[in-house]
Amino acid sequence: MKRIAVMFLATGLLLTLPSPVLAQEVAKYNFASAQGTKQIEVEPGGEGKGVLYFYNIDGNRITHITLDISGAPGNWEAELEPPQHEIEVEIGGRTITVTENLHVEPSELLSEELEDVPEGMLCISIPGRGYALAKAAYIVIQVPQSEEIGTTADILVSAEAEWLGQSGAAAIKQARDFEFSVEVVSEANDSAETIKDDGSNPGLSIVRWLPVIIAGVVVILGAVLIPRLVARRKGG
Repeated sequence: MKRIAVMFLATGLLLTLPSPVLAQEVAKYNFASAQGTKQIEVEPGGEGKGVLYFYNIDGNRITHITLDISGAPGNWEAELEPPQHEIEVEIGGRTITVTENLHVEPSELLSEELEDVPEGMLCISIPGRGYALAKAAYIVIQVPQSEEIGTTADILVSAEAEWLGQSGAAAIKQARDFEFSVEVVSEANDSAETIKDDGSNPGLSIVRWLPVIIAGVVVILGAVLIPRLVARRKGG
């Protein structure tokens, strides 16, 4: 069973326009999306990953989606999975080439979580509605080993959806941005917490105050012994 917990959900605008291709059917263009956590943590020399989900339960046309990244520091590597690529599409009796990162075909809203999820799809929860089959896109961030702990960056993933008309050209487009906050953190092995002294261990407290105690004893002894020595010398 594949189940995805979605923390941030944004449902695309449903556009209903008359279709010049199918006179008996109203074209419905739907760009629906959901974003996983906006926070990405990555170790120096390591890799962090964020995720976006795209689904199409309110449309009746295939949604073609292209993605782009901006805002990453120059010495970081940022890439998208899947990357942009070309596919062949047959429409209006002709075959055309479309550049995209992924596409989402229309699917039905599900009343319960699907156990047998088709390959390449995920089943996500749609708050207040049910479940939907979705495709995932990932932003993968790699930082150099020399990057300083605590460094942060806000990285933007821009998504553009388009739907093809009879001629194969885009009939309509819609864009949306997703922001990820990336932070460079220490390695997991360095995250262990150790309490040196919380005041509840008398032995540790004595050790901590031992130099002060010794200094105090020396001062007291000096104050008592030095006058006596001086007095003896005068008396002799």
